[in-house]
Amino acid sequence: MAAYNPLKNTSNGEQDPVRFLEKTFEEIDIQNDVVFGETVNSKGEQQKLLLDVYTPDNDPMIDRPVIVWIHGGGFRYGNDKSQSYIVELATRFAKKGYVCISIDYRVREKPMDDISGTISDAVEDAAKALAWVRENEKSLGIDASKMVVGGGSAGGILGSSLCLNDQPDKKDSEGVIGFINLWGTPSAKWMALDIDKNDPPTIMVHGTDDQLVAYSSAVDLAERLKANNIKHELVTIEGAGHTPVDHMDEFEINISKFLYAILN
Repeated sequence: MAAYNPLKNTSNGEQDPVRFLEKTFEEIDIQNDVVFGETVNSKGEQQKLLLDVYTPDNDPMIDRPVIVWIHGGGFRYGNDKSQSYIVELATRFAKKGYVCISIDYRVREKPMDDISGTISDAVEDAAKALAWVRENEKSLGIDASKMVVGGGSAGGILGSSLCLNDQPDKKDSEGVIGFINLWGTPSAKWMALDIDKNDPPTIMVHGTDDQLVAYSSAVDLAERLKANNIKHELVTIEGAGHTPVDHMDEFEINISKFLYAILN
């Protein structure tokens, strides 16, 4: 990949924004409802799996890093790739120069009736989305070896499974260089994570007063990442509950700096 934009002076003496660190593009293109697969849902019905692609407008770069965003919502019907904070994050990071992709996965009316099957289906779909991204590297104008996975709440649980669990051949996480976990670090009750030195750098954002996904789970994961010498950061939002999107301006900066350091 070409070197990332260094600081350079404009004609009026001001510095240009740094690509991937700051907003570099005013406009983006969004391609909605791209089919990346087909499956059978919990009702036994055929279901198309869809994703949205956010691309910087009029961008000549053809080997851009890509962020795959996974929505939250407790694995329940009514939640999808158009979740408001996922759309906002995909938009913001596309304006920084990334290609961003927001994906759907199978959800259920009563996910807790079979939480193991629910998560298994969702992980399978998310892995299929990552495979689609790798297969469509050229048409997307990306470098598939520079892939970041980002997920919120339930999406963070799915991302944890893809990025932080041992896989026989690491195929699902091939090309993943970073993981953004937004208030979705699973407890042992939900998922046992097998952390090892080959797992990607991970940044977590979590509120200390989260009553749905315990902040202590993020603290525990940070300690395990440290023990395995994995680059990581825990962005702690004091007094915040679950899904603290009113702090997005703050944690967006943390995420941008974390990813920029990885890319450079």
